[in-house]
Amino acid sequence: MLKEDLEEFSLKELMAYSIASEEDAKKFYTAFVEAGLGTLVKERFKALAKDEEIHKKELVKRYEKEFGTREYEVPESDDLPPHETAYDLTDAQNVIDSLQKAIENEENAKMIYKYMAERFDDYAPFFRYLALMEKGHYESLSEELMLMEGELSEGEKGDKETAQRFWSDVSGHRDESFGEGELSYR
Repeated sequence: MLKEDLEEFSLKELMAYSIASEEDAKKFYTAFVEAGLGTLVKERFKALAKDEEIHKKELVKRYEKEFGTREYEVPESDDLPPHETAYDLTDAQNVIDSLQKAIENEENAKMIYKYMAERFDDYAPFFRYLALMEKGHYESLSEELMLMEGELSEGEKGDKETAQRFWSDVSGHRDESFGEGELSYR
């Protein structure tokens, strides 16, 4: 995505898009928490989901102040990156694919917030801070992905048992109902 692509959108449209993006990101991170991928992983994704909820609340607060309503309409355009709303956490390769999409989404969010900070002076410090937060999310997810890919390089790509052993070892939790070293998906 290029900055020129964003020039056609107003502050109202970009804020609406960003609000929806933060909501989708929260849903994504919550799905990771609910997948039960180990205590440490779960806590990381709980924190990410909480960040996204806070971002959304702050965006809505500023949206309402600026436009007099909490109701927003997300612009439909091929010039804005789509929000990923479908994810499958049923096996290791799907988790990797989902993490890669989340990393791409965080990079897009960072770029959009940086652009908004440059273009809309009244909210520049707020948008710069959001860009910084999205950069942190990008880095955190990138490290999570590297850990998982490194663990899976010893097994087969998409090998659920290898991923389960990895997350189980990270969390220190072993669920005997799944056998030695495997993780419960409760």
